[in-house]
Amino acid sequence: MKTIKLADRTIKTLSSALGVKKLKDVMNKEYLDITPSKDVDRKKAQLYAGRNRGSVRLNAGRYYTAKEEEERAERIKSLKLP
Repeated sequence: MKTIKLADRTIKTLSSALGVKKLKDVMNKEYLDITPSKDVDRKKAQLYAGRNRGSVRLNAGRYYTAKEEEERAERIKSLKLP
C-alpha cells in the first residue's frame, strides 16, 4: 500500500472539516465493508441520517437493499412485453 503524505495545513483543514482532533484517529480505523455482498441495515442508516450530509435519498430511506434490488431485477426480467 502506498503512503500519502499531506501538508500540515491540509491535515489541519481536514481535521477541522471532519470534526476530529487528530486525523490519525480516522485514517487507520477499521470501517465496515461496503460491497454488494454486504446488505444495508436500514435501522442503522436511519440512526445516522441526521449526520449524513450526502444523499437525500439515503437520509429519507429511499433506496433498495442488495436483496430488494435483486428481487426487483428478477421481477422486471420476468415481465412479458407486448
